[in-house]
Amino acid sequence: MLRTLVCVMLLSVSSASWAIDPILLLLLRMARDQILTSSVQAGVDSIIEEPRPAAPVFGYALPVQPPEKGAEEQHLKTLIDDSFLHLNSTQRAAVHTGMQNILRDPQNAAIKSQILAEFALKARSVREGYRQLDNLSYAEKRALAVQAREEFRRLPPGERRDLLAVLQTGMLPVPRDLSEIMTAEFSGLIP
Repeated sequence: MLRTLVCVMLLSVSSASWAIDPILLLLLRMARDQILTSSVQAGVDSIIEEPRPAAPVFGYALPVQPPEKGAEEQHLKTLIDDSFLHLNSTQRAAVHTGMQNILRDPQNAAIKSQILAEFALKARSVREGYRQLDNLSYAEKRALAVQAREEFRRLPPGERRDLLAVLQTGMLPVPRDLSEIMTAEFSGLIP
């Protein structure tokens, strides 16, 4: 603001009307030129975006130590068995086979550890959610099923049938008793 005011004053005053020492006149012109240059530079700098610093790369942190070489398959199987409590042994074996196929894919070789880390985090999250639901009392589970029924009612009929089918297969990570309560609540809403 001050630069602009000084610049306007210096530009509005004609240098010929100054009957001042030529050295002082030269210094004033240099000051005016400096102010003009700095204001133009400030305008250019505000237009030009400075490159943003690159986002830091953190990578994936495993919540536990990575398994020893050669023990990855057993570690994965144990993780699946411990985390997907809602699945039967055949379904857990299918999940294990699917993960092995993904991990053996040559396109995923460079990110194998990231895939394993992300899967481990998700698997533990599923286990914790299942345990929290399992620790609810029967009354709390019933109340939760009633709330879910209201949301279920809002779904289009096709999605309702699909969700009920998935619920009946036992693929959702909810305890069996809660699944049965929800199935009973949802079945009445299927045309």
